[in-house]
Amino acid sequence: MRFRLLGPLEVAGPGGPALITAERQRVVLAVLLLEPNRIVPMGRLIDAVWGESPPPTARAQIQICVSMVRASMAKVGLPDVIQTRSPGYLAEVGDDELDLHVFERAAAAGRTAAEAGRFEEAASAFETALGLWRGSSCFGGGISSTALEAPAARLDEQRLAVVEQWVDARLALGLHQQLVARLIDLVMQNPLRERLRAQLMMALSRSGRQAEALEVYRRGRRELVDELGIEPGEELRRLQESILSGRLDGGPAAPVPPEAPVLPAAVAATLAVPAVPAASAVFAAPAATAVEPPAVPRLLPGAIADFTGRDGLLAQLEDALEEATETSYAMRIVSITGRGGVGKTTLAIHLGHSLANRFPDGQMFAKLRGPSAQPIPPTRILERFLRSLGIPGSAVPSSLEERAELFRNLVADKRVLIVLDDAIDEEQVRWLLPGSSTCPVLITSRSRLAGLEGTRSVRIDVFSTEQALQLLSRILGADRIHSELTSALQLIKLCGNLALALRIVAARLAARPHWPLSKMVARLHDESQRLDELTHGGVGVRAGLAMAYQGLPADAQRLFRRLSMLEAAEFSSWVAAPLLDLAVTEAEDTLEFLVDAQLVDVEVVEGRRTRYRLHDLVRVYSQECLAAYESTAERSLVLGRVLSTWLLLVEEAHRRAYGGDHTLIHGQAPRLPLDPSVTDRELADPLRWFEDERVSLITAVRQAAGAGLDELCWDLALTLVTLFEMYGYFDDWRTTHEIALEITRRHDNRRGQAAMLYSLGSLHMFEYKLDEARGRLGLARELFRQVGDVHGEALALRNLAFADRIQGRLDEAMEGYEKALVMLSGVNDSTAEAHVLSNMAQIHLDRGLIAEGKQTMVAGLAAVERSGNQRVRAQILCRLGEAHLQIDEVTEAEYVFSQALETVRSVGDPVGECYALRGLAVVRSRQGSHGAAYEMLEQAMVIASQAHEYLAIGRIQLSLGEVAADKDDHDQAKEHIGVALDIFGRIKATRWQKESARLMSEVCAASDDAAGAAAYARAGSG
Repeated sequence: MRFRLLGPLEVAGPGGPALITAERQRVVLAVLLLEPNRIVPMGRLIDAVWGESPPPTARAQIQICVSMVRASMAKVGLPDVIQTRSPGYLAEVGDDELDLHVFERAAAAGRTAAEAGRFEEAASAFETALGLWRGSSCFGGGISSTALEAPAARLDEQRLAVVEQWVDARLALGLHQQLVARLIDLVMQNPLRERLRAQLMMALSRSGRQAEALEVYRRGRRELVDELGIEPGEELRRLQESILSGRLDGGPAAPVPPEAPVLPAAVAATLAVPAVPAASAVFAAPAATAVEPPAVPRLLPGAIADFTGRDGLLAQLEDALEEATETSYAMRIVSITGRGGVGKTTLAIHLGHSLANRFPDGQMFAKLRGPSAQPIPPTRILERFLRSLGIPGSAVPSSLEERAELFRNLVADKRVLIVLDDAIDEEQVRWLLPGSSTCPVLITSRSRLAGLEGTRSVRIDVFSTEQALQLLSRILGADRIHSELTSALQLIKLCGNLALALRIVAARLAARPHWPLSKMVARLHDESQRLDELTHGGVGVRAGLAMAYQGLPADAQRLFRRLSMLEAAEFSSWVAAPLLDLAVTEAEDTLEFLVDAQLVDVEVVEGRRTRYRLHDLVRVYSQECLAAYESTAERSLVLGRVLSTWLLLVEEAHRRAYGGDHTLIHGQAPRLPLDPSVTDRELADPLRWFEDERVSLITAVRQAAGAGLDELCWDLALTLVTLFEMYGYFDDWRTTHEIALEITRRHDNRRGQAAMLYSLGSLHMFEYKLDEARGRLGLARELFRQVGDVHGEALALRNLAFADRIQGRLDEAMEGYEKALVMLSGVNDSTAEAHVLSNMAQIHLDRGLIAEGKQTMVAGLAAVERSGNQRVRAQILCRLGEAHLQIDEVTEAEYVFSQALETVRSVGDPVGECYALRGLAVVRSRQGSHGAAYEMLEQAMVIASQAHEYLAIGRIQLSLGEVAADKDDHDQAKEHIGVALDIFGRIKATRWQKESARLMSEVCAASDDAAGAAAYARAGSG
């Protein structure tokens, strides 16, 4: 077999295995092989690689992927597998070349034999099919594509079905004893697969191991109930009864009514679920009028029957409380912290009931906050505690100190668990502490209570998606959830995975069994009504959030409201300063107050700055507060301050990353400075800062447009360009500029329009859409001229000249560069001057004027020295290396390319790195080190592909062709040059297209292909 999908994706030809390691290439190949000998449209390949967000260059990138896969397969003797067929591609595969085909045929043969009663033949065929699998999952590692998840799951399901059919055949042959060990492994790997469990029960029973077979049933039932909330299916139930009645081989047993199972007493006891006593019987409080203290006061509220999803936290809390009871003198306090509605109280109550036997003297419980969010005084709580311990009302002391002393005295020699719910602060709690090491205290609070000495804090977070599904399944039934799984997942997301919100939604749906889950999803989608929908039976998410909000000081309330103005999902702490118009230190302290109150989440990721975020439902409430308390004028003023601070930071990041304020056109929007120490802290690594803040910056551009701040919007968008360019974020570049172009047109901001057209034209140039680039750059140049912006006009003219150079119009390019150089000198943009001089030097080199090229590059390096821009310096060094190579100065070329490589790596310039590596590879090839050259070029190819730098990809492919030609490997040379020709043709890089055609003509001539040599010679000279 040539192609293998059943396990890690593999391709092998006559020359051995093909090396296809890039993930995109493996995804494309897998999609084609899943539909062998059928045309797969280009759109489906794009979906498989990028899903719903393909880049504009997706088609070109798929073509490059296919070219690379073809090249890899051609190396091992499989040159014509992938065919181009409109509207996509086709993988041409023979009947016995794909393991999937062979698997399906063998499985079908096994089923046919089994149906005819030929079980030995069936088992053999199934073994042949299963032997093709090289792992337990389709495609193996190295592929992550949403579009491939469904076919992979389908194939995995087919594999398990064949396993079950193989087991059936072996059981029919009486080989039950030999199957037991294998079936035990299979059931452990697939615990919820009822067919495998039934086969294991059958094998065990027929081997005389009925008790073990029944244990397999019992464990399976427990897992099905615990995981899915459902009872075993009919097959398992019938099999269990057959084993119990000794009629396993005597045909199916009659169904047993679930309400009256006929089971032996011992087995019935094992399988029975204990009845739960009424809550009133278990948790009844002691009578307040008792004269003597009751033996066991129990104040815990009733536990929730459908409690789920907190096993790890329960174990952690259990350990902490156990430590408390074993400590000789020190009192142990355990706090459960988390935001409102996350399930703190439910967890504490559930834990208290589960540990009742460890605290024989009872459990105390008190809520520390009233319905209006006001704290309940410790005096009232202590009175209730004392009454529950048998102290008559008339004997309860009047002062707080005396009540606390009496409480401590009463529990001093007892083992009592004390649960204090929804504590506000440490002072409220201190009066309620027992002082005894045998009476641990479990506290729930939205605050961290760091001031309570010896407290062990356990944080509870929102449910995971799996935990949330489990909760919904237990309340609404697994069948209802599974039948609308997509809607269930949307509900979970809209509830922010918050336990309280999920319980409210589930309760409403449980009361309306005729409602589909999708109806509730539709109601929750409206943010303005979401908190109204999350209310049921007097309980709601809004009430809990209001309680937390009302307990905040004024500055913290104001910051909480204004944080919802930030549309980005996460933010840095400095944002609090412009939101409050305060110094950064004071504002950050206020932000930490919100963190302590569990209204703002903190995310700490290694290698990144600390990030803050609002939970989705908290954001909705914050927006409600903002609308209620802040005027439109105030909101506009606050947003303007935040965006002005963003603009200042982006400009400063650009200056620090590029050694100055180069090649930028600035607008007149205000800049709001931060304290210099804060700016230094944030921008210590400006490029890392940009990566961390990229999404927030794009959102800031969108918010500026929405607020009608056209000048600030285009200024911010344009300042981001160099950062977008460095990392290849072309989609972000396009998105921000289209937004800014629209708002500048709406406000008739002609200079802003010109800046956006110039920048979008530059983007088209990077994407090698040169005709579109010319159109926008031409409009930009004219608008800049009309408003008298010489700098902008010069930059647009410079880029128009670049398009001329790439398309081979060298005279027009040189004329444009000369005009731009004069204008740029007049405005002192030395970086742009260096760019222009570098490109002029390249034109000299293209014309064979080496001396003139070197002289121009010396001038360019002098301009770089004035600007300090190391990226441009590296570009000029690479061109200088090309000049040395043209006159065979290999040693000099090696020196300057090495300098260039060191420079681009120091400033983090991936595009510059692939050009420097390509130059050094050519040097190695000239020195006769073809292996080292090929290695460098492969490394450069990876970098260029990740950066989507198509001109670089084409030039690297051309260099790979040159290395192969030097080794007289004509077939490989043609393959690489062919890919280069294809790329240069698509990006209309005429000069390089001709160069590739000339090299292809030479390779054809060397391989005795006279016709090809003549044809490519004509193309190269045309």
